[in-house]
Amino acid sequence: MNSLVLSPVLPWPVLALLTVAVAGGCVLLAVRTRGRRLQWSLRAGAVVVLALALLRPGHPVPALTERAEAALDVFVAVDTTASMVAEDWDGDSPRLDGVAQDIAHLMEQAPDARFTLITFASTTQTVVPLTTDDAAVRSALEVLRPELTQYSSGSSITEPLEHLRGRLEKAAEDRPENARLLFYLGDGEQTADTEPASMAELADLVDGGAVYGYGTEAGGRMLETASYWSDAEPAYIRDPATDAPAVSHADPAALQRIAGELGTDFVHRSAGTEADFEFPDAERLVEEREETDAGVAELTWILFLPLAAWLAAEGFLAARGIRKLGPLARPAVRRTR
Repeated sequence: MNSLVLSPVLPWPVLALLTVAVAGGCVLLAVRTRGRRLQWSLRAGAVVVLALALLRPGHPVPALTERAEAALDVFVAVDTTASMVAEDWDGDSPRLDGVAQDIAHLMEQAPDARFTLITFASTTQTVVPLTTDDAAVRSALEVLRPELTQYSSGSSITEPLEHLRGRLEKAAEDRPENARLLFYLGDGEQTADTEPASMAELADLVDGGAVYGYGTEAGGRMLETASYWSDAEPAYIRDPATDAPAVSHADPAALQRIAGELGTDFVHRSAGTEADFEFPDAERLVEEREETDAGVAELTWILFLPLAAWLAAEGFLAARGIRKLGPLARPAVRRTR
């Protein structure tokens, strides 16, 4: 059952004080004027009804909406280590620029699919959970940045393995009928001392996808990433061994190995080309949602009915009083001689 919603025209204390004062005055006059008790009683009731109308009572109006959704879940895992700002994409732009463009293009090709954005560096996090809200994913892409340079440490290209497994298993449990695609976007540079783990255990949890590689083997320099509130001009990351600007080199072979373990294709991305992918034909589902904040239907008009009745009664009593007065007597005119 819908709950009652009140939107007072005046603050509660002011409205209560005015109601008590005016209605109380009408009641007092009804007691003291015996011949007009009915009129003043009606006026006291009208004041109370008017006060209720000024509360603007109403009830929420639910709206039943429908939206199309494909039975397709797309997982996008993005490398956000410091190497992803290496300036060897489309000349001297950061690699992450190419990543953002490709993800936006993937969403255009599958507009009804659910997308989730996952980033990884020294740790992995879900930035946007599975959703059909393209605006949420695009907003996240606009602020996509690598981890802060001061916190950067050696990282593995298979860091998101455990996180992805958990998310994929949860999606399979929630919607087993959906197809699940995994897109891995990175440069393949392994900076951790350990060997990369195998991603093969994810192969049975996905129905396809691709590994996209960015950067060149010649490499590019990387600007430091500072916190948002820092006003310092970013400098290039320097190699502690030589004190020269550090250079990040892409490793396509490492990415090809990951693609082979996942059972997907490896595509080396370059500027000026589209990241076209042949998405499977997924059944279009229609999901119904009940929105509880669609609006409020005001009930004030109901309270105007007794007010109209009161005005009619006041008019009737006034007319009856006028009739009792009779015709106005005309004053006598004295004649002078």
